[in-house]
Amino acid sequence: MIARMDDDLARLRQDHPGWNFGTVWASANSGPDARRLWASRDGVLLTAWTAAELARNIRQEDARS
Repeated sequence: MIARMDDDLARLRQDHPGWNFGTVWASANSGPDARRLWASRDGVLLTAWTAAELARNIRQEDARS
């Protein structure tokens, strides 16, 4: 599972080189942990639960600028 997570961040970095990326883990006492992805550039911060969703958000932001 960790390899997949590294792979999706590497893919985001490759596909969107002008952006910075990272993750934040959310944990629940009774449930599984969840990873939230983030991307930032020029004071804009985008977040998503999946790499595909984050990539879509980045494309939308790029289209606005």
